[in-house]
Amino acid sequence: MGEQLAGRTIRDVMTGRPVCVDAGTTLTEAARLMRDHGIGDVLVTTADGQLIGIVTSGDIVRVVAAERDPRTVPAGELTNRELVTVHADDDTGEAARIMKARSLRRLPVCERDRVIGVITWNDLTRGQRPQPPDSDAGAPGMGWSTRPDG
Repeated sequence: MGEQLAGRTIRDVMTGRPVCVDAGTTLTEAARLMRDHGIGDVLVTTADGQLIGIVTSGDIVRVVAAERDPRTVPAGELTNRELVTVHADDDTGEAARIMKARSLRRLPVCERDRVIGVITWNDLTRGQRPQPPDSDAGAPGMGWSTRPDG
């Protein structure tokens, strides 16, 4: 995979215009946005637009499985983990190394202290068949599919 990523920047393969929600947005609304946009995650920001985390469909499933009401849980409550970002002009190989080392499936892409996109394992491996990071492997809606139709 490394040779196929060489010389490409994250900007070349990232998904632009990420869907963002305010930290106070409920998980129900975040789930609706994911459904409406056909995505498995939303970026969470403060009221002034500062990125504070990511909420994934898997995070919402864990809340529901814990018998909590997603209509009352704010997205910001799930963003207490260390946030890792990459720069748009970084090499795609570096993004792949970070994702593999930290078992991440997506990374926010920043430029001049603002989020301009998201890079996912699928963005990096489009047209290839490498193994995804172990985290959430095979989980529905998590951006990885072993089905030939994607």
